[in-house]
Formats: sequence, structure tokens, C-alpha cells
Amino acid sequence: MRRQFVCGLAALAMSVLAACSTGGDDTAPRPSATSARPKASTPSAQDGTDAAARAAAEQWLRSQAGEQGKDAPDERGFVEVRTESGSSGFVWQTRDDRFCAADVGGGFSVVTCLPHPIPLRKGPRITELGYVPSPGWTVLFAADHQEVTSATCAGEPVEVRRVETLNEGGRIVYAAHFTERRLGFMTVALRRGTASATARVNVNGVISQGPRCG
Repeated sequence: MRRQFVCGLAALAMSVLAACSTGGDDTAPRPSATSARPKASTPSAQDGTDAAARAAAEQWLRSQAGEQGKDAPDERGFVEVRTESGSSGFVWQTRDDRFCAADVGGGFSVVTCLPHPIPLRKGPRITELGYVPSPGWTVLFAADHQEVTSATCAGEPVEVRRVETLNEGGRIVYAAHFTERRLGFMTVALRRGTASATARVNVNGVISQGPRCG
């Protein structure tokens, strides 16, 4: 499993350079869905455990030579994707606009940075950025000149959250989280101003396994 893990995240750069980008299929305009109000929560022991894991992971990242040099984050710093079961995933943009991702904890850590920036498209685009294999399976992708309103896999809703806004709002990085590896494509619903559209995002990793999305 460790070999699969390292190969999966280390291939992030290749997954981006392969230019897995699509504009999505336009659908008829429809009213935007009202966002659900988040439920109030109370602190728990798990919250404290996750906070400690996240702090330790970020401290480890800051201690690495690359993250102090050319791969250091810009003024936004390291942005957390997810922390669970002692592992933390982070993304960040370097000072020369390159995308980086890291998975830290769980007995081993991997950091990967792209060799070149990803150009901002003039029109709406979805760009698949890569994967954070632990904890669970998190798919990273960017939406240019549009916003994701929801996502589904085999007809079931997928947990998607906004991770980072870049290029003066022109690009939004999202993370779609699954509890296990998945195959195929998930469908994302998009808002482009007053118009709506859909697009498909590949959820496969380097090693294709798990239930199929579609």
C-alpha cells in the first residue's frame, strides 16, 4: 500500500501536464440552489486530535528545504485540504504560481510541486490537478471562471469544498472527498454568472480500483 500511495501522489504533476481539461457541457439555465445553513457544532476530543495532527504536519512542511526555498508558499501559506486519522493534506501556490500538494502523517509523507504554472484560461475550464490518497481519497481540481455548486458520483452526492481562490478570483481550487478510491468520472454542476453547466471530472488515480462513479 505504501508504494501505491507514493506513486499516486508523485504522479500529480504528470496528471496536470497531461492537460486533463474540459469546458463542460452547457445545460439550460436554472435557478441557483440555496445553500444549506451549516449546523452548529461543539468541540470534541477528535477536534483536538485533528488540530494537533494538522499543526504537526504544517510544522514538518515548514522544516523541509524545498518548502523554505523555491517551493515555499506565497503569502497565503499552506492551505489545509483535510485532516483525519493522523494525516493532513495541504495545497499551496508558490511565489512563481506553481501548484503544490502534500500529504503528511500516517507514518510517511509526500510533497509534490508542478514544474510550471498552469495558465489561466480565457473561458470556463475544469483542470484536474491530482489526488491526495490519505485519508480516504481526495480529488483536486480547478475551475476557471465558474463555481461548483454540487457534485455526484453514480447519482449520489459527493462532498466537495472550496479550498483556495487564485488569480484574483478567476480560478477556484476544489477538493472532492471519498472514503475510498473510485473509478470513472464524477459529474459537477457549475454556475457561470447567471448560466448553468455541467462537467465531468476524472476520479481515477494511478492505480485504478474501487467502485465506479460512471
